[in-house]
Amino acid sequence: MTKINNNFFITEVSIIGPGLIGSSLALALKKKKIVKKIIGFDSNKKNLKDAIDVKAIDEGFSSINKNISNSEIIFLCTPVGTFKKIINKTLPYLKKKSIITDVGSVKNIFSDDINDKIKEKSDLVPAHPIAGTEFSGALNAKSDLFKNKWCILTPQKSNKSNVNKIRKIWEILGMKTTIMSPEDHDKIMSITSHLPHLIAFTIVSTAFNYSSKEKKKLLNFSAGGFRDFTRIASSDPVMWKDIFLSNRNNVLETIEEFIDDLNKFKNLIKNKNEHKITNLIKKTKTIRQKVISLNQN
Repeated sequence: MTKINNNFFITEVSIIGPGLIGSSLALALKKKKIVKKIIGFDSNKKNLKDAIDVKAIDEGFSSINKNISNSEIIFLCTPVGTFKKIINKTLPYLKKKSIITDVGSVKNIFSDDINDKIKEKSDLVPAHPIAGTEFSGALNAKSDLFKNKWCILTPQKSNKSNVNKIRKIWEILGMKTTIMSPEDHDKIMSITSHLPHLIAFTIVSTAFNYSSKEKKKLLNFSAGGFRDFTRIASSDPVMWKDIFLSNRNNVLETIEEFIDDLNKFKNLIKNKNEHKITNLIKKTKTIRQKVISLNQN
């Protein structure tokens, strides 16, 4: 049995989708000794077995069932496009005073009707731990994945004590926390996370649309900037498909802004404007150095 952390303790939690984030969360909870039992639910039976093998979860089930009913907290760790369906499957089994929370990168998915439906049986505290790698699955889970990262909570109709509870969990796991509106969250993420991933996917696609002969050269000389910049193009396809579509309006707006800036840069090169090109690079270099100085891992 897990040794109890007397300052903060949860008897049982469920993690729906114990992949990279879900299993990392489970390992971190166990490392901090704040939970007695963790149950995992995953339709992917191999990943479910992996989550058990790495000791992220204590029990695993391939579909949501009555075994979720004793969990004080249910963490949604699946792609955001699945949330509504999963919540509808989960609600019949939940007891009063349980909390549903998530780790999703888009927050506009929690509409009023979902909120109201959850409120009848439980409480919803949306959260987004900004952490991850280009890898996926329980076998890549890390107990220290969340250390020194930010977690954004976007409560709307949530009970204050439940918000504090979820916030406390992420802080115990080493995260810095803040609260903002779902609208602000989704706009910020479209710029700082969703656009960079989209660009990485696009650059790889552009590079490998070349002829077979040129493609071989690209593979041979794809170290340095190309490899570093496109690392995140290895990210989970289903997860990112759901993110782009769920945050569609913000992503499209951000793409247009990026295309506008790209065209401006293109014209500077076309017109051989050395002074403006140099100043633009200097400006972006300064901004980048400020970002690094904030020590956001």
